[in-house]
Amino acid sequence: MADSTPSVRDPGPPLGSTADPVGYVPVSWMAVASFAVTAVFVLVLGALAFTAWRSKSPLIAPQLLFLPVVAVVLAFAARRLVRNSEGTRTAELFGFDLVNGAWWGAVVVGLVYLTYMAAVEFSIRREAEAEVGRWVGLITKDDLTRAFHRTRDPAERASIAPDNGAALEARYRNDWIAFSQCDLARIAVRNPGACEYTPGSLRDWAIKPGGVECVATGTLRCPEGVFPVQFSLRAVDATGPEGGAGRQWQFLPGQNGFLREEPKLTPYGWLVLDLQRQGREQAERFLSEFQNRGTRPYVAYAAAGMAGDPALRLLSRDAGAARVAAVGVTAGLGWQIPEPMVAATAAKLFRMPGNKQPTPEQGRIFLSVWTTTGIVPAGSRLRQSPDTFDVTTLSETAVEVRVPVELPLVSAKGDMAARGRVVMVCSDAGLLDELKRLRAEAKPDAGSIAPPGTSRPRYPWRLDRIESDLKPVSSRENEPPMPGGM
Repeated sequence: MADSTPSVRDPGPPLGSTADPVGYVPVSWMAVASFAVTAVFVLVLGALAFTAWRSKSPLIAPQLLFLPVVAVVLAFAARRLVRNSEGTRTAELFGFDLVNGAWWGAVVVGLVYLTYMAAVEFSIRREAEAEVGRWVGLITKDDLTRAFHRTRDPAERASIAPDNGAALEARYRNDWIAFSQCDLARIAVRNPGACEYTPGSLRDWAIKPGGVECVATGTLRCPEGVFPVQFSLRAVDATGPEGGAGRQWQFLPGQNGFLREEPKLTPYGWLVLDLQRQGREQAERFLSEFQNRGTRPYVAYAAAGMAGDPALRLLSRDAGAARVAAVGVTAGLGWQIPEPMVAATAAKLFRMPGNKQPTPEQGRIFLSVWTTTGIVPAGSRLRQSPDTFDVTTLSETAVEVRVPVELPLVSAKGDMAARGRVVMVCSDAGLLDELKRLRAEAKPDAGSIAPPGTSRPRYPWRLDRIESDLKPVSSRENEPPMPGGM
């Protein structure tokens, strides 16, 4: 009987699965974001580095470090997110691990840039402190010519030798006058060889077009007290005046000089300050004679009394009183001062700067001023004059206070004036002994901001001389001083 069970056909080899061997897993958006931030940081840093290289200036942009910090935070968060997604998120794109790339790129490049900025800051700080120390040393050693040379733009000062004082004064006359009377220079003149500078910190430094700008602080100590100072500096990469290339520094005088706060003065310092005030008051008393009296010979009379010179005894106030007692008020006051005596007063008092003897022609010019226009306070003829500060010097034999004045001149170019100084001198023996004692006992760190309660006596002063170079200056040509009113 035939088998009725149907035969089973051979199905053949099994068919393969149409499903993907690996399921699709989306890329974490946080991983993409972290890598994108790192890429932006590297690209921006590279572009700025190229620009800095072209301009030969350091690349200082600390705000860029915000980007690698954000990238590291996003990379950390992305790694945690992928780990906790149980395979539903990935950090790989085309076989590249975005999280690792973002993490290490931000960390490595960020640390390299941070190290670079630290190295640049260290270099600038070291150079600035060394430059300030050398510059202050020039001022305390009375080498104002070289110190002033460092306040000029490096491109300009390359054509003038640092020790060529005549060329600097001729080119920057008003700036030179203002600098020679700045607060730091006046302190150094009063305390020769006794100033000590201690550097402080470097702050407010930034990259500006054309170079680096910063502010250096420090402290100047001397027998007068402690003077907190600060200096604004600018550095550019240029060729120096001696031919050497590199970073060239320039000092930028401030609007109010170099003192950054009230100094702490010792008793010696307060006494010096009071003597300067007394000397100015005596000089102003002398100048008032020119302003209030109509006859110039009478001023010679007053000047002789202030000078106390035996050769001018006939012109003194005591001699005038003696004449009144001897011949009566009418005859005594009506006595005409002989012209030779007026000329003798001018010749006795007039000197060139540095107490040098004038030539006969210079003496004639001064006598003309002495007997006609007279002497006026600084700023009366030359508006915005930088010559406005008193300069005090102290020695073993006298205290000298030089008060700025102007000598009006008349020339074919119009009204002009020459700058000068009225020199008041005090040589009181008791005062000199007290100054010597207080100077020896001075402890700068123990000074005070407030003056002592005791008042000082009025010391005897005399008009020693009137100094002027007699160089005519026009008020129209008298440009304002450099920023810093010094």
